[in-house]
Amino acid sequence: MVNSLNKSKNSRQLIIGIFLVILGLMFSFYVSSINTSDAAIWLVACALGFTLQKSRFCFASSFRDLFLFGSGQNMKGILIALAVSSIGFIGILNWILPNPLPGEFPSSAHVLPVGLSTIVAGVVFGVGMVVSGGCISGTIYRIAEGYVASIITMLGVIIGAVLLIASWDFWWVNLISKESKIFLPSTFSLGYGFSLLITLIGLFLIYILVLFIESKSGIVEYKVNEMQDNNSQDIKSKLLVVFQSFFVKSWSIKLGGLSVGFLSIVYFLFHSPPGVTGEIMKLSLNISKVINLSDGVLSGIGSLSGCLGSIGSSGIISHTFVSTVGVFFGALISALFSREFKIRKPKEFKRYYQSLSGGVLMGYSASLGIGCTIGAFFSAIPSLSLSGWVFGFSLLLGSFIGTKIIRRFG
Repeated sequence: MVNSLNKSKNSRQLIIGIFLVILGLMFSFYVSSINTSDAAIWLVACALGFTLQKSRFCFASSFRDLFLFGSGQNMKGILIALAVSSIGFIGILNWILPNPLPGEFPSSAHVLPVGLSTIVAGVVFGVGMVVSGGCISGTIYRIAEGYVASIITMLGVIIGAVLLIASWDFWWVNLISKESKIFLPSTFSLGYGFSLLITLIGLFLIYILVLFIESKSGIVEYKVNEMQDNNSQDIKSKLLVVFQSFFVKSWSIKLGGLSVGFLSIVYFLFHSPPGVTGEIMKLSLNISKVINLSDGVLSGIGSLSGCLGSIGSSGIISHTFVSTVGVFFGALISALFSREFKIRKPKEFKRYYQSLSGGVLMGYSASLGIGCTIGAFFSAIPSLSLSGWVFGFSLLLGSFIGTKIIRRFG
C-alpha cells in the first residue's frame, strides 16, 4: 500500500514537472514578443536553476565545509565554474571593449567598486550564509524543494535589503562613491591575455590549497561506479537511462561546475553576467518606498553595474525578473523530476531564527556589495574585476566566523 502511494506521488511530481516545462517554454515565447534578450535569459536562468538543484551547487556549503569538515568537494566545483567562465568571458570582454584605456571597462560586465564596503559586505555575507545554511542562490533552489526554513531566510533577505536601502546614502557618500572600479586589463595595463593568466593561476593555487586542506583532514574522494543493466538493449530502455541520468539522478559537483560556467557565458552573451538578487532588490526598493524608508531612488545607482545596477529596468517582466524567477522555476522543475519536492519543516525551532537572522545579514550585505555570491563574487572574478577577489576572500573570513558561531550556539 505504501509503495503504491509513493509511486503515485512520484508519478504526479513528474507530470507536474513536464507541465511546468511546457509552461516555461510558453512563457519564453510570450516574453520574446516583448524582449528577445529577456526571453533567452529566462531559458538560461531556468537551466541555471535546474543545474544548481541537480548538482547541489551551493557557495555556502563550499566555504562552510572547508572549516567544519575539511572537505573541498563543493569548492572544487566552484573553481571549475570560475575557470570555465573566465575563459569564456575573455572573448566577450574583448569583443565589447577591444583595447581598454586606463580607467575604461565594459559597462555590462560586473566590474564593481572595491574597497572597505566590499570587505564589510563579503564578511557579513559570509557569516549570514553559514548561519542561515545557504547562500541566496542556494536559498532559492531549496525553496523550490519545499524547505520552509529557506522561505524564512528569503524573508530575512528582503528585510535586510530594505534596511540597507534605508541606510544607502551613508554607505554611498562615505565609501562606495569614493571607491574605484579596478578592471585588471586596463587599470594595470595587463591586457586581456595576461589578466586571464593571472586569474587562472590564482584559481589553480586555491585548488592546490583545497587539496592541502583535504589531505590534512583525511578527506578522501570516493567514486561510485553504478552497475549498468546490459540486458536492456532496446531503444526505449536506452532512452530511459539517458533521461534518468540527466533529469532524475543527481549530478556530480564537477559536472555542475562545468554547466554553471558554460551557462554564465551564455548569460553574458545575451545581456550581462549572471546575478540573482536584482528582482529581490527591486521588490525591497518598492517596499521601502511604501513604508516611507526611502523615496525609491538610490544615489549613484546609474553609475553601478552588477545586480544593483540592473534594478532600474521598468515593468514586471524585466531582466531582473527573468533572472531571479527563472532560477526558481528551473530548480522547481529539477526537484519535481527528481521526486525531491517535499514540504520540510525544521526539527528545531532555533532554525527559524537562524534562518531569519542569516537572511537579514545576507540581504543587507548583498545590497551593500552590489550582488551576492553570484553577482559580486562568481560573476566579478571572470569579469576581471578586482572586487570579485576581495569579496571572495572576505567571504572566506566571514564563513570562518560563521562556523565559529554555529559551533558555539549550535
